[in-house]
Amino acid sequence: MTTTAGPAAALDPRTRAEVERWLTRRGLPHLIAGYSAREDVLTRVVPFLALVFTFEVLLALNLDWPLWANVAAVVGGGVLLLGAYGLLNRLQGRATLALPRRVGNGEIATFLMLPALLPVVFGGDLASAAVAILGNAVTLAVVYFVASYGILHMLRWALAQTGRHLAAVGRLAARALPMLLLFSTFLFVNAELWQVAGDFTTATFTATIVLFVGAGLIFFLLRLPRQTADIATFDTWAQVEGLIARSPAVALGDAPSRPLADVPPLSRPDRLNVGLLLVVAQGVQILLVSALIGAFFVAFGLIAIREGTILTWTTAEEVTALARLTLWDTPVVLTTELVRVASFIAAFTGLQFTVSASTDETWRAEFIDDVVADVREALAVRARCLAAAPPDAG
Repeated sequence: MTTTAGPAAALDPRTRAEVERWLTRRGLPHLIAGYSAREDVLTRVVPFLALVFTFEVLLALNLDWPLWANVAAVVGGGVLLLGAYGLLNRLQGRATLALPRRVGNGEIATFLMLPALLPVVFGGDLASAAVAILGNAVTLAVVYFVASYGILHMLRWALAQTGRHLAAVGRLAARALPMLLLFSTFLFVNAELWQVAGDFTTATFTATIVLFVGAGLIFFLLRLPRQTADIATFDTWAQVEGLIARSPAVALGDAPSRPLADVPPLSRPDRLNVGLLLVVAQGVQILLVSALIGAFFVAFGLIAIREGTILTWTTAEEVTALARLTLWDTPVVLTTELVRVASFIAAFTGLQFTVSASTDETWRAEFIDDVVADVREALAVRARCLAAAPPDAG
């Protein structure tokens, strides 16, 4: 390990950039020191927002107008929007069509309000203008949330983690399946469940699955604050140094002289970012295990449950067939009822997994600890980077 060379080495731009990329790829951008939504998030999504602008200009088209009027409306709308944006840039001291380095209230107001002028100017339609403002506000909020918390990076990291630990997840599913078979198989061959599945509409079936998912999510979220606090706590700098050994932060050198207690605690956005990552990572794992259970019961139903049996259990006049196959010279049918029953059991299994993986230490060791270790490594990188900065910058 290299020797710390003071603040200059600690704030080396190359090391800082590598650490920022390392944290961003793990879906934890809020752990970056000095992270700013207006400078680091909204500026990156300006090109996407420009596409939304362009789409809204095209909405000025009216099929009832002649071609020349539509062309004039599109050109006029584009000139209006570009002119207003250029004027804002000039007022901010930037080049006319320059991309902003910091998105302020003026840029946000421009995105929200300017497209709403088009239906007013070209048709006097105030209702459409209000809808445009509301739509832009929702779009901006969604884009900000996804970009600010690195949701896409988070999903990619969670999928990669699951892929690396696929064998462990498979072992866990194989271990869990025998425990579930006694209850789930009895439930699966129970006529009452098939009757319930047969009575489901698409809306009620979806609501039932959402209810199971929501119950598991609420249970997990209730335990999340304590879990986050535990993994963000370090006893000594030696512990931190051991955790960052495989990260770019190792280039910062030996442990700093500043007390560990001086490192700022996690802010609310930091905690939300960590919590989201834990939810997404464990959600991907639970979804995979639930999908395996659901696929097992679909296969079991295809082999063991005949079409006549389904008709008897559901009291329906005919099944809703999705596909008809032949297995070992025996006709089998994949029905909507079978898929719904298997999905119901899979969702219930997911809820059980969520509870068991959070409370049972044996399950936790196989199911959660790897994810927690990676998040703890990122939190150690954050602590080391904040300690490397001058005291007034921490």
